[in-house]
Amino acid sequence: LRKQKRPDFYQLLGISSIASLLEIKKQYKVKAMEYHPDRHTGASQQKQKEAEEKFKLLGEGLEILSDDFKRQLYDEGYDLEAIRERVEAAQHAAHRPGRHHHGHHR
Repeated sequence: LRKQKRPDFYQLLGISSIASLLEIKKQYKVKAMEYHPDRHTGASQQKQKEAEEKFKLLGEGLEILSDDFKRQLYDEGYDLEAIRERVEAAQHAAHRPGRHHHGHHR
């Protein structure tokens, strides 16, 4: 596990690790307003860059924490790269020939 490379999305969003999807989305909106690049146009370049990075991380946090599978992997300690690899592997396995394709014919 590559935990050290992971941002703490719960801390970034200011929520607990048992927050509901509704709480996650609500806090995302609050924090996204706070870190939105347009709100930091008069700030120093350093502050603008920090806000931009946090804004980007918020988007990733929302993506991870609002998806049950990704959130479970995140909670188990996987970093973003490992989560993406697992999601791709799961999607690939789901589309392998020989399984039901729900209307997809080859």
